[in-house]
Amino acid sequence: MQNSKILRYTNMIILTTSATQTFPIIPINQTDISGNDIRLEFTNETTKNVTTKTATTRTSVNDIYTLGSTDLSFLKENTFYVLKVYFNVSGVVIYKDRIFCTNQTQGSYSINNGQYVTPTIDNNSYITI
Repeated sequence: MQNSKILRYTNMIILTTSATQTFPIIPINQTDISGNDIRLEFTNETTKNVTTKTATTRTSVNDIYTLGSTDLSFLKENTFYVLKVYFNVSGVVIYKDRIFCTNQTQGSYSINNGQYVTPTIDNNSYITI
C-alpha cells in the first residue's frame, strides 16, 4: 500500500478595513454568476461571529470572478476571517477561503509593526581571554 499525501496550494485574500473593496475568486462551480445574487459569509476566526453580506459588484474574465461589496466596514484590522461564497438562490457554496485584514501594504507588512524596536548598541568592543 502506497502512502500518499494530497498537497494543495492555498493563498489568502488580504483586505483592508475600508468599506468598499473588491477581490478575485475562482469558484468551484464554473457557472454564470452574473444573473444570481451572491452571498458573502464572513466568520471571524477569533470570536466566531458570522456576518453575511451581498456582493454588490461582480465581473468575470476567463473563469476568474471579481466580487465586491460596499458594506465591509465590519472588518477589523489584524483579524483572520473565513470567507464562504454562496449562490443566494440555491445556497450552494461556490468558493471558500481565508481572509486577513490589515491596513499595512503587502510589500512592507510586518507582524511586529510598531511593537518591536531594534536596540541601538554603540559599544563594538569585545573581550577575549
